[in-house]
Amino acid sequence: MVRKKIDDHTLNVLEFGQVLETLASFASSSLGKDASAAIYPSVDTVWITNRIAETSELKTLLEKGIRVPLAGLRDIRPLLEQFGKKQTVFEPGELLEISDTLGSSGRCKRFFNELDPTDYAHLRTMGEKLDDFDVIVEEITRCIDADKTVRDNASEKLKQIRRQIGQLSNEIKRKFAAIVSAPQMRKALESDKFLMRHGRPVVAIKTDYRHYLHGTVLDRSNTGATLYVEPDALVEISNNLEDALFEEKKEVGRILWELTKVILDKQKDILTSLKALALIDLTYAKARFSIAYNMSPPEIVPDSFLKLRQARHPLLLRWVSQQKNIQPNQVLNEVVPIDIRLGEDFDLLLVTGPNAGGKTVMLKTTGLLILMTQSGMHIPAAPDSRVPIYKQVYADIGDEQSIQQNLSTFSAHMSRIVRILEGTNRRTLALLDELGAGTDPTEGAALAVAILDRLLVQKGHIIATTHLGQLKTYAYTTLRAQNASVQFDTETLKPTFQLLIGTPGSSNALSIAGRVGVPKPVIDRAQSMLTKETIDTTDLIKQVHVARQAAEQNRLETQATLDQIKRTQMLAAEQLAQAQQQAETLKRLADEEIDNSMRQVRQVAEDFAAQMQNAPKPWSQKANELLDKVSALADGTPLATRHAKFIETLRTGDTVYIIPFRRQAIVHRIHRKRRTIVLFIENKQVEVPFDDVAKPPRAGCE
Repeated sequence: MVRKKIDDHTLNVLEFGQVLETLASFASSSLGKDASAAIYPSVDTVWITNRIAETSELKTLLEKGIRVPLAGLRDIRPLLEQFGKKQTVFEPGELLEISDTLGSSGRCKRFFNELDPTDYAHLRTMGEKLDDFDVIVEEITRCIDADKTVRDNASEKLKQIRRQIGQLSNEIKRKFAAIVSAPQMRKALESDKFLMRHGRPVVAIKTDYRHYLHGTVLDRSNTGATLYVEPDALVEISNNLEDALFEEKKEVGRILWELTKVILDKQKDILTSLKALALIDLTYAKARFSIAYNMSPPEIVPDSFLKLRQARHPLLLRWVSQQKNIQPNQVLNEVVPIDIRLGEDFDLLLVTGPNAGGKTVMLKTTGLLILMTQSGMHIPAAPDSRVPIYKQVYADIGDEQSIQQNLSTFSAHMSRIVRILEGTNRRTLALLDELGAGTDPTEGAALAVAILDRLLVQKGHIIATTHLGQLKTYAYTTLRAQNASVQFDTETLKPTFQLLIGTPGSSNALSIAGRVGVPKPVIDRAQSMLTKETIDTTDLIKQVHVARQAAEQNRLETQATLDQIKRTQMLAAEQLAQAQQQAETLKRLADEEIDNSMRQVRQVAEDFAAQMQNAPKPWSQKANELLDKVSALADGTPLATRHAKFIETLRTGDTVYIIPFRRQAIVHRIHRKRRTIVLFIENKQVEVPFDDVAKPPRAGCE
């Protein structure tokens, strides 16, 4: 990713880190979670466009119910990078983790390579960065059992050693049984159970009967009443067993080292694939995040204007969904969407009105969605939203408080304003909350006007909020500036959070005061104290507002017409997709019917050929020829051809569906000559014919 450029204060005040935490929760592994935490907004248009396209393609797969083969993915980087500091070989459990992850690399590579290049070009490119480590995976699987032990068949020598260990152990137990079952030993025994002390077999003898058994005392009880004696008759065979166990340990160590060496020889390639797998898991997380929050990919036009339609704050969606204990995409109606335009017909959007919270939410929503876009994510907004690429985003919003808290000091504001004035240009966005607040209203308004003038001269995009009524006239009399307000319900005395562009906000101070019980004489006195200049200004604003409101209404009606056209187009596309899906379903059913019919015909031909085996040679030969032709036809049906291709691509570690058992299993070994597969089901092995396995159903995603 390109070097960090976006202002750190902006990231903090817009709570970008909380969005990354939410994103990380959708990853399937710690690899993806770490990659999510490391995301940073880019200013590289190509990088942003590619990341969003990858997310869109993977989201399409998930929405089709296609399972992405990320099962078994682990973060094995620490194992590889720290090797040699505390260990000389990888332990069996570590080898299984490595095998699972390398298996994921191969499965993902094949998965992405099989995608249609027309629809999934970016995902196929991601797949090309992965390596196939099937040879290593198969060797680890051959040598290491699921219970994290080295298999007997890992080497011929280990098999022989363990066979010898088994024989010696059985011989020791047989002789032990003979010793303790001897009639003369009955009253001498404390216990006839097979016991071990210091790795040697012993007999528990009462101290008073020590002379009954020839051997060496290896231990005694705490009371001294019991002696644990290694019988002389078992010493030699125990020595042989000890030697065999030592040889076993050496051979196991050799096997583990051989497997370790194979991995270390490929360490560079493995780390490269891990990096690619991390990005795949990150993309998987972004796609799931998009689905869960009903997001869409915005249009990226670098030197253009900003247009967010039906935009919602993702953290508000998360908060509401947590309160109601339902999915975020089910609470869309609980969070009021906003429409934001900037940079097309105006560069400054001045949002006025009472300081009731709605303006700050609007600013944070706008800034956060831009940061998400430039990080390669989808955003919770309508699909026709457009985002330019800002080289810098400045935010002077409170004192790094949450959405619920918005406190700041005038001096802190001014120090940030200085930095914003120094850095603003045509590729920057400035988000200024309560501009001119914290000081005398008259001086504050004058200072705000001067700041806005300077930012406009520097060609920046600006969204500023204020509750100072003097600034309403500024937006009406300044080129490339526009008024807006967050709608306020004077009945409930709460903001509706709906943004009204072209309509300045009103403090509603007198009407609110009246509704909460301030006496009418007080309200009338306040009304009479308003200066003529204020009244004239208000009248002027009303006149200009009427004209602009009419223009805005025309724009909204035009947009509504365009939305209707788009909905009609989408409906037509959905109907076409449904028709295509129905056609595919009918074709699949027809293929299944043909395949079933050919199976029945082949069974009849097989039975007939079997019955004709004892017939005269011409007849038996004809029967076999008929069976060969029928079998060739049966193997050539569309369904049989696809199944044969599926079987051909299977590798150790792949997941398959066992048709008779109606459950999924992991491929352990493939016997292609006898057309069977050995599968793992809950650490148990089962061997089934090729015809009994199929691709896993697409009902869910790992």
